[in-house]
Amino acid sequence: MTTLANEHITEDPAVTRQRDAALVDRISQRDAAALKEAYDLYSAHVNGVALGILKDRDLAADITQDIFVRLWERFERFDESRGSLKSFLQMDAHGRAIDLLRSRRAAQARELADHRKQASTPAAGTEELAMTSVTGGTVRAALMSLPDEQRTPIAMAYFDGYSYRDVAEILGVPEGTVKSRIRAGMRRLQLALGTEAV
Repeated sequence: MTTLANEHITEDPAVTRQRDAALVDRISQRDAAALKEAYDLYSAHVNGVALGILKDRDLAADITQDIFVRLWERFERFDESRGSLKSFLQMDAHGRAIDLLRSRRAAQARELADHRKQASTPAAGTEELAMTSVTGGTVRAALMSLPDEQRTPIAMAYFDGYSYRDVAEILGVPEGTVKSRIRAGMRRLQLALGTEAV
């Protein structure tokens, strides 16, 4: 009995291209069954790429789910003239996994630097702690006054440790747009708090 996997290995590339184009066309028409079909065909390949990079089953599963959500939301990114849907999804998974790995490493490096800084800094006095608390509350209040489109990327970049590129990918907007929104939001924060506070 020929397995489904073997059928895919020996399948005519022209047939694969036609099926992929039909699947993406159906997805563009919001056909959820087409997305499920694409998932059934290619999720194992996508997961394999993510797992090979991240070495973490849960993270690889998250990436795999994210890749198919992105296919549903941004199907127009697939260009059949540049290769198969499987290759497109695998490349997308590769990029997302590398970005996540870099982001996690950067966050770990920042956390380590913070720990070292705290270890080498004398304990703050009561007055200093009170001032920090008041300043933090003021900054939070100013941040909450920003429109969502500015507040969200600022919070992701400065508090969650995402790169501009990560923020752009997650929000589904161009990186230049993310940078513009962050700059505009930071200007508003400067006006609200005074230049020295930002």
